Amino acid sequence: MATLEPDKQEKDRQAAEMRFRTAIDAYNDGKLDKASEAFGDAEIRFRLIKDFKRAGDARALIADIQGQNLEVEASVNSYQRAMRFYHDANRPLQEAASALSMGHGERQLAHLDRAQDAYQQAEQLYRQQKNAQGLGNVELALGHIELQRGKLDYATEHYQAAVQSFKEAQDRINEADANRSLADIQRFTRHFAEAEQAYKEALAIYTETKDQYGAVDAEVGLGHIYIDQDRLDEASTLFGDALSTSGVLEYELGLADANLGLAEISLAQNAVDQALQGAQAAIQLYSQQKNALGSANANRLLGEVNLRRGQLNYANATMERALRTYQAISFRLGQAETQVGLGLIQYQLGLLDKARRSLEAGVEQASTLRNVLVEARAILGLGDVYRQQGQLAPAKNAYTDVRPRLESQGLEQSAGLHFVVSAESRLARLAVLAGDLQEASHHLDVATQLHQSQPRLQPILNVTRAQILLAQGEFEQALQHFSTAQNLADGQQEPILAAEALLGQGQVQLALGNFAAAREILLAASRQFQLLEQTGGDGLALLSLAQMNIGEEKLDEALENCDAALLRFTQVSDQVNQADALLTRGLANRTKEEYDSALADFEQALKFYHQQRRPLGVADTRFARGAIYLLRGDLERARDEQSKAILQVEKVLSTLSTPQQQKTFLRQYSEQYAEAAIAAVRQKQDTEASELLKKFTQIAGAQGVKQQLADYSEAIPTTGEELSEEELLQNKDLVKRFDQLRKGLRD
Repeated sequence: MATLEPDKQEKDRQAAEMRFRTAIDAYNDGKLDKASEAFGDAEIRFRLIKDFKRAGDARALIADIQGQNLEVEASVNSYQRAMRFYHDANRPLQEAASALSMGHGERQLAHLDRAQDAYQQAEQLYRQQKNAQGLGNVELALGHIELQRGKLDYATEHYQAAVQSFKEAQDRINEADANRSLADIQRFTRHFAEAEQAYKEALAIYTETKDQYGAVDAEVGLGHIYIDQDRLDEASTLFGDALSTSGVLEYELGLADANLGLAEISLAQNAVDQALQGAQAAIQLYSQQKNALGSANANRLLGEVNLRRGQLNYANATMERALRTYQAISFRLGQAETQVGLGLIQYQLGLLDKARRSLEAGVEQASTLRNVLVEARAILGLGDVYRQQGQLAPAKNAYTDVRPRLESQGLEQSAGLHFVVSAESRLARLAVLAGDLQEASHHLDVATQLHQSQPRLQPILNVTRAQILLAQGEFEQALQHFSTAQNLADGQQEPILAAEALLGQGQVQLALGNFAAAREILLAASRQFQLLEQTGGDGLALLSLAQMNIGEEKLDEALENCDAALLRFTQVSDQVNQADALLTRGLANRTKEEYDSALADFEQALKFYHQQRRPLGVADTRFARGAIYLLRGDLERARDEQSKAILQVEKVLSTLSTPQQQKTFLRQYSEQYAEAAIAAVRQKQDTEASELLKKFTQIAGAQGVKQQLADYSEAIPTTGEELSEEELLQNKDLVKRFDQLRKGLRD
């Protein structure tokens, strides 16, 4: 019987080996289910005869199959089981390899701490065996973890250690992989020369060793460097080569990466439809491969594309999906940029509280990662949120803060120039609201001088210039700039900006009194804003229509449009334009002789204007209140309101540098200055009225106020039975004094 036992054990071994070979054959034929079943049977047979090394081999191959089937948790468990077999068999190198593979699975599941533990187990075993190849693999994997966590300094140290280990092992391909990973960090930290050299060296090695997959990955990395450096033609060539090679190799991830890179280039070149197609193709490929990081990257870009296209709700959903994926895989580098992109979309949707939280989180994350470009973009977005909420001082602080942050990294004249120009343009528009037209022109001049290498910003600079000219009363020039801005924005596929420029043209036509042209343009702008899901923009179009309705004396329609505009501004927390809508509604009520309602609207508008420190808004509202008090014969209150309004107008007037600018600007207030003089004359303060108008006419000319005085004088009854003889004599005296006042003004 003693001789039979070895024979049985040998038979069992042969049966186990036969099942193992069957499994290998099935594996090589791509019959993974059959292979997995045979490996499982072989594992049991090897374990029963206490051949733990072969049992470990079978279980490790099962883990490989589970990994290919994207059964990651099962794969991790299998590698852990293989480790135990190899440990019992005293096979430290195989045990270390299984620990390394287990770490890869844990990292794929975003269990970074568990992955790190597994890698460190492998590292200890490789170090005991003085295995440079294994140590290089561990250091490379640990670098990936630290990169995922956003710990760039630690990741750099691990990648550098991996390079040294692979050199010691004379493994050129893995050395190239490590250098390529190191180049990823160098690109992120904007050390482009070093990164480019590393990618090129890696590409040379891959080409020499005929590693076409590695060559594709190197071309993709190099292409991203060129995108960051605005070398778009070179980047396009590299991504095109990568796309072609990946197609021949049927390398799906290479195809996805190349499509995504080409989509980024298309977006930078304003070919938004091509960018959309490229991003969608990349997402499909990443999804098929269940590549979470690639899917997140593609969804983030798709969110940016749809933001440009004005499809805001779709952009919001896509960006949120990208953020959730980055968070699920604990990839911090992608989270900061996505958080900021999401905040900008939320701002466009009018979700200001959400936008503010997203942008503040983006600033914090970008600061931690030392990514000043993303930080600058977030701060600009925060400034926009503050401005819309009527917090003009915090908005100004945010815009002003952008340039110093970029200068601290030496980026204000290169990659950060776009943000500097954007900040200066925003400061100019803010200065218009604040009534400092000289400061507005200064900021715009700075932006214009800087923008030469940023042609995409030309439309917004034209809009800003037009807004300054509109405030100054230079209507024809403003119209030209708005029209140019619309054409440029259409050419660059910037539909939101094009709609804003179209709205501006309607507002200029309204100011010129061309009501038919204004109506057509404003209705078209309203339709555009609705298509683009721009609630606030639609409100602005409706508000301008209400102002036109007042000029046409269609007062019920004016009130209806005002209420519709106010509703939209409330929905998007736009306090700046709420103030304007309240003023306009008050003017409509005043024209309807609903004076108490008008005064209530003016009171609310004045509160907003004071909070926002907008002098022209304060002036317009006080002039409007003064007109009501004048009609009611409350001359003291009328004079008080008019005097305060004139102080605000002259405050803005003092910010204009040339006599022609001052003349054009002040002419817009001819009616209001005439009413102030009328109130003074009716109070028998003719000298004060004369001095006020002489000061006005020295700058703006007398034509406008003379006509206002003549119209008012003609409306005073000097005959008829309705008035007493004494009242008629008083009116005749009043007419005589108005005539004297008018004749005393020089043309």
